[in-house]
Amino acid sequence: MEEPPERWARSCSPRRRYDILTTNIVESMNSILLEARELPILRMMDFIQVKLQRWFYERRNEAKGTFYDVSCWVEEELKKKDRFSIYFESIEKRNIKKFNFCSNWYLKEFWLKTYERQIHPIGHNDSWIVPESVKSQVVKPPDFKVPPVHPFSRKYRE
Repeated sequence: MEEPPERWARSCSPRRRYDILTTNIVESMNSILLEARELPILRMMDFIQVKLQRWFYERRNEAKGTFYDVSCWVEEELKKKDRFSIYFESIEKRNIKKFNFCSNWYLKEFWLKTYERQIHPIGHNDSWIVPESVKSQVVKPPDFKVPPVHPFSRKYRE
């Protein structure tokens, strides 16, 4: 709430913000939402919430159940790398753990921290606690003119 809406909401931005690049997480979510795109917005939000709850639950349990010092994915990748086996053997002969040579981001501890939070249902909007400063704000749709359609592209429009 400390940041003005112009910084985080496209509807309040003084300029068009269609030049923003997406990240892999956005692409992943887009592929998951294919089945939910035709739903009404509230049903789609419920779908997203349930999907995230399931992901966090499954990944948290997987992280808790691993016996490795690093994530399961890293451990499997290390096993695949036969060319590093000489390095690992020399490391283990000196009683040094191989996870000491991994970035902290791949350690089990960080893996657990990623999924330690829970995603709770938001409940009915009657039970929401909304500050008066937010309730009093009026958010209007942005001023937007529909750009003219190029004649070539008209034949593809429904």
